[in-house]
Amino acid sequence: MENSNDTKNQEGLRKLRELLKDTKITMMATNLQKVPFSICPMTLQQMDEQGDLWFFTAKDSDHFREIENDNRVQIIVSNESEQRYLSIFGNAVHMMADNKVDELWNPMLNTWFDGKDDPNLALLNVNVENAQYWDTDSNKLVSFYDMGKSATMDKNPVVGKKGHIDLQSH
Repeated sequence: MENSNDTKNQEGLRKLRELLKDTKITMMATNLQKVPFSICPMTLQQMDEQGDLWFFTAKDSDHFREIENDNRVQIIVSNESEQRYLSIFGNAVHMMADNKVDELWNPMLNTWFDGKDDPNLALLNVNVENAQYWDTDSNKLVSFYDMGKSATMDKNPVVGKKGHIDLQSH
């Protein structure tokens, strides 16, 4: 894999947006100092202009309570159909913002909440610090072809890019 670096600038945000495109379900790890850490599936609602990620959560959930004690989170994204993989590290904050709830609310959320006025409903905002990604430039069939071709030629294939996105100010 090739390595590249993106810094906290529009290019870094663009790369993160590109990698998160079409992503709905992520895995969020909390309580990172404990082994094993806690992990649960979360539905990504939005990546805002600043690069923050937004999720709805329940106030009575384990991860809500764990974030009160340690707000560091790791978000894992796996997009097998696009062959994109992402590990995001950031800090989560509980939010109670009716205007943001109104903006992000959709009827599918009624599966978990009793409407947008549910007293158990909260927003989770994750300020992304950095991310690691693995991204293939071509589809699976081409990647497998390249790996097979490289094996017969005794060379390592270049099947994609591995990189780091740092969204912190320097």
